Amino acid sequence: MKLKLLALTALLLLPLSAGAQRNKKKPAKKAKPAEEEMVEDPRLVQMRASTQQVMFIDSMVVDATDFMRHIPLSAHVGKLTQTGSLGTFTTEMGDHRLASLRKDSTVSIVSSDFIANRWTEPQPLGGLGQVSACNPFLMPDGITLYFAQKGSNAIGGYDIFVTRYDSERGTFLKAENLGMPFASEANDLFYAIDEFNQLGYFVTDRRQPRGKVCIYTFIPQERRRTYQPEAYSDQQLRSLASIGRIADTWTDKQQLNEAIQRLQAARSVASQAQTADHISKTPELDAMRHEADVQAKALAIERNRYATASESERATLRIKILSAEQQLEDLQTTIRQKEKQIPYNN
Repeated sequence: MKLKLLALTALLLLPLSAGAQRNKKKPAKKAKPAEEEMVEDPRLVQMRASTQQVMFIDSMVVDATDFMRHIPLSAHVGKLTQTGSLGTFTTEMGDHRLASLRKDSTVSIVSSDFIANRWTEPQPLGGLGQVSACNPFLMPDGITLYFAQKGSNAIGGYDIFVTRYDSERGTFLKAENLGMPFASEANDLFYAIDEFNQLGYFVTDRRQPRGKVCIYTFIPQERRRTYQPEAYSDQQLRSLASIGRIADTWTDKQQLNEAIQRLQAARSVASQAQTADHISKTPELDAMRHEADVQAKALAIERNRYATASESERATLRIKILSAEQQLEDLQTTIRQKEKQIPYNN
């Protein structure tokens, strides 16, 4: 009997024990450490809050090693050339040049002058520091210099900086970062103001595939104006600071249309100048000019002989000279026709 009672008690207690096990509190899991929040560079926040109001009228994606050829800078402002990723600026008069010079792993800006039919030995520009600097552009005032530079004052790779020449000290002053929208965490590589055409050009590799850059054309402003942060959402301000959409900067349609017309005219002039330069250097035209020089010299010799020749010799020389004159005239006419194919602009 006792054995039956014990067995019955065990059966009654068994489900209670199982329920108790199920309801038993599980040990609390250790809380995962909170993910560290990404802290934005305070300089980005400060720059974004003072983003300059700029109207961008056009953008063009080109090869990074050839972008200067696509900037229709007026000849009245100067000339741009490029070797690889490094640019050179020559003044309108062709007597002063600022070039990007690579030495070891550092790029610096050097200057030289054209004196006695040759360029002087390039000299480094004082005041730009020891970090990499390249792609200079000197304003027609001969004082204001824009260039791209790396270093602690840049927020990305290269940023655009501006400095001015101090004639008393004979060096450039401490350069200042242009800020947004011309500064970014990407490489901002070139900045120029074409006062003749009232257009500005800015080159950057932001949001571009490797080996490509974007050339932005904008309307320069005489006075710096900034967006008021309280008038825009954070998303809008970020877009304006990074040139998210150039259409968002079109605040004056008349200014926009007038600037687009100036850009189209500038591109037309630049295209014609490049065509003229190409045609004038064609081997065919060069060979014809050389042949004309040879014929002119030979004709001069025959004419000198004619002056001292006898009557019988003059009869022969006369026929020869007349034939040579006709040949030279025909060749010169052909050369002039070829040269007329070269577009010309005052």
